Amino acid sequence: MSFNYSNLFPYPNIYRGTPVLAQRLTVSSSPLQLAAFADTTNMIVLDVQDADVMVTFDGSDPSSSNGHRLYSGSHFTWSRATATA
Repeated sequence: MSFNYSNLFPYPNIYRGTPVLAQRLTVSSSPLQLAAFADTTNMIVLDVQDADVMVTFDGSDPSSSNGHRLYSGSHFTWSRATATA
């Protein structure tokens, strides 16, 4: 399973003329937490590819029976607070 996320605001992948790198994550069976965001990141775009992904926002570990399912082929726009959770 894999998905991409990148900065959306203030400009897609550009801040003050400097490229902001997108991060590509490969999800295995163990929980994964998104890396720290740039201080200018307010929102992210999340693109789910290959397989469904389970996420939680309460600090618990996601599993097949715990969390919210993000379906493969879908995309989301999350606030920084949501992505951090």
